[in-house]
Amino acid sequence: MQDIRSSALIGLGALGILFGWPMQCHPPRDGFAVIADEARIRRYQAIPTLYNGQTCRFCYCTPAQGKPVDFLLVAVKATALDDAAREIRPFVGPDTVIVSVLNGISSEETLSALYPGRLLWSVALGMDATRDGRSLVCKTPGCLQLGERDGSVTPRLRAAADYLSGCGIAVEVCTDILYKQWHKLMMNDGLNQAAAVFDLTYGGLRRPGPARDKMMQAMHEVVAVAHREGIALPDDAPETWLREMMPRFAADAMPSMRQDVLAHRPTEVEQFAGVIRRLGRKHGVPTPVNDFFYQRLREIEQRW
Repeated sequence: MQDIRSSALIGLGALGILFGWPMQCHPPRDGFAVIADEARIRRYQAIPTLYNGQTCRFCYCTPAQGKPVDFLLVAVKATALDDAAREIRPFVGPDTVIVSVLNGISSEETLSALYPGRLLWSVALGMDATRDGRSLVCKTPGCLQLGERDGSVTPRLRAAADYLSGCGIAVEVCTDILYKQWHKLMMNDGLNQAAAVFDLTYGGLRRPGPARDKMMQAMHEVVAVAHREGIALPDDAPETWLREMMPRFAADAMPSMRQDVLAHRPTEVEQFAGVIRRLGRKHGVPTPVNDFFYQRLREIEQRW
């Protein structure tokens, strides 16, 4: 594959702004645009997007104006994926590379069913992004891990990594991307859901107690399901994560699902507890803690 000469993005939430602004500031030869319908473009333009206090002025393109691009980043919330998958169709050609930065393990499968052979698998991790309306604050932009599903290192994988690196985005090319996706799902399944249900920051979840216990139990359920799916997460992966990674988070910060609950935005419970419950039933693996989180988060959403 040749170098990336055109690119687009759909979704200007936290990760859309985080990755989209560097892409806007370093457009490829044939341009970069944010995909949105006319009504959404008017909303975006009415309230300026801010990234660490800096105004971000994006170029927009409606689906009706779309032409195939070399690289397409999908950064919508999971609840908007079905609509986004239809809206990107004019931008997808035979050689388009699609990368989804949605949490969980299901968005690539959804997009691959519609656009076979176009997907690279990815994991976005290490960022401390906090969004309030159209404003994003992020001190640590983290890294985007990219890989082919089969673990090979292909020309298109290298081209995508080179393009994103040229935009100033930290990229890691991986030959074990499915393992990395499941490891992040393990973390999200415990950390995000516990923070949202128990209304706690990272610091609150570091303290021993019922909330941390539920967080760790949910992670162990993910490990058990991963084993049945052929992903060899270590049995002690939750404890290793708690010991080595949890201390890196600012005590007064919070994961995205708690931000969603506080803002009364739909959560990603289907991508976390929902997926683990479904796969648990498939393999006969009990998931009582994910059942608990699923029920509680649905109750919280229904109150809005």
